[in-house]
Amino acid sequence: MKKTNKRYRIKSPFRFIMFVVIILGLAAGTFGYITGFDVSTALEQPGEQITVEVTAGDTVWDIAEQFKSDGKDVRKAVYEICQANDLHDGEIHSGMILTIPENL
Repeated sequence: MKKTNKRYRIKSPFRFIMFVVIILGLAAGTFGYITGFDVSTALEQPGEQITVEVTAGDTVWDIAEQFKSDGKDVRKAVYEICQANDLHDGEIHSGMILTIPENL
């Protein structure tokens, strides 16, 4: 039997480089997903938080205005309060306990 030495020739350097970049990106993404590097550690380790009991007539907007830092948009503060308390529609009821994020 005759041994043949196959030689591969790169016809398009651009396509080869793009292929390598895509493969490396997929490998890095898969490695990050498997090892958990894609999870934010800020969400796992909450800082000091304030809790507020909702009274009759309170709205998320009013609570956000009360606790937001100077210069921060109230809409962003409302969004962050809703995210911290898993409020999808922003509806709150008297007696609820809301968590106010530290850097609101």
